[in-house]
Amino acid sequence: MGTVQVPLWLLLLLSLLAAAFLLERLLLPGVRVVLRRRMRALAEELSQRWAVRLQPFKLAKKRAVEQALTHDPEVLRCAEAYRRERQLSWREVEDLLASYAREIVPTFNVYLYYRLGHALARRVLRTAYLVRVGFANKRALSAVDPEASVVFLMNHRSNADYLLVAYLVSRHAAISYAVGEWAKVWPLDTFIRRLGGYFVRRNTADPLYRKVLERYVQMAAEAGIAQGVFPEGRLTRDGSLQPPKLGLLHYLLKRFDPQGERDLVFVPVGINYDRVLEDRTHAFAESSGPSRFSWAGVRQASAWALRMGLRALAGRAQRFGYAAVHFGVPVGAKQLLAEVGELRGCDGETYRAKVAQVGERLWERVAAAVPAVPFPILCQALLACGGRGEKSRVQKLFAQLAGFYRSRGLLLPELEPGALYRHAVQLGLTRKLLREEGETLAVVAEQEPLLRFYANSLAHHRAL
Repeated sequence: MGTVQVPLWLLLLLSLLAAAFLLERLLLPGVRVVLRRRMRALAEELSQRWAVRLQPFKLAKKRAVEQALTHDPEVLRCAEAYRRERQLSWREVEDLLASYAREIVPTFNVYLYYRLGHALARRVLRTAYLVRVGFANKRALSAVDPEASVVFLMNHRSNADYLLVAYLVSRHAAISYAVGEWAKVWPLDTFIRRLGGYFVRRNTADPLYRKVLERYVQMAAEAGIAQGVFPEGRLTRDGSLQPPKLGLLHYLLKRFDPQGERDLVFVPVGINYDRVLEDRTHAFAESSGPSRFSWAGVRQASAWALRMGLRALAGRAQRFGYAAVHFGVPVGAKQLLAEVGELRGCDGETYRAKVAQVGERLWERVAAAVPAVPFPILCQALLACGGRGEKSRVQKLFAQLAGFYRSRGLLLPELEPGALYRHAVQLGLTRKLLREEGETLAVVAEQEPLLRFYANSLAHHRAL
């Protein structure tokens, strides 16, 4: 019997293919079975220990949801009109539908969300911030019907908002976020999908894409999935609240039946920080022109993250101050539509006007829920003094503002005004945004846009 010789590269290739075959056919099926059992056990544990209701739709396989979406009657009617208008073959339209559904539908992993995700969010947030939570009416929030579809409406201050709110409500619901295209980079996009997030092309005019997105949002709401929506659509640039975009609200209300058993409950959520991680990027955006991708910016952000990580490992990490979330009083779509009138049967203009009324009322509730934290209050006080003032005068105005917010239940830190003032001043001095000149406290001239960015977060409360 002769010897068969093969090149080394061919041997390595054959070994690799054999290993892949064994992995795919023998090992992975068993691993999948074990993981599914663990996820089912975790879901049962959460439902008993945390009262988390994980709807079957959320636990459904991604492929099954994609099939339901691409074969939905409304989507198919839109696809047929789209095909005729653009003179495409049905095969081309099917490929488009499949790609849109694949892009939008998440792959929720309960184990990743509640084991790794929850632990990571807790560690990061507690290391970086002093987290505080407030409630306009905690009893009303806890009394929300478990069968209702809940939508958390939030102002958008930082990319940390996603972690902050998801972590704080994780004992009650697993939030599915609408995420912009900025996060569609590997491996971040995979991680977001596994946590239940779905991607939204915010400025596309493609009617077929918008119909697929519309039906996914409606199907999720009808299944009772808790959703998180940032109506502003993007991070605030000047620190103030931006006019809301009503696209997702339109989708949610379009199929809502006021006579149905399941209500659509909106929970207004206000978010604020002593320090927003992206503050310089936004506060100086207007003076530096349109923001563009920059490798220098990537290197700078990476170096900053590395320094913070090394400090944390060395036990010398410094917190950025307070991160506060305030939950407003929930309101149901049935109540809102009783106030503005039934949407079904309205012509296009009347329908849009009524949706806008609902959006305005909801956004007013979100604005009223934005909490006050020390550094933005200090920024308001200093800017009211023209950017500089005697410490006694600044502190007196700070105390007046703090009293105003506390009387409305919006001042979340529990410290007395003197301690809050010292905390805020220390933050400003540490970041070299403020300087002390004897008994005078002044804003560093070139940093004034940054202080206005923080002061604007509370401007709509009209405390001054």
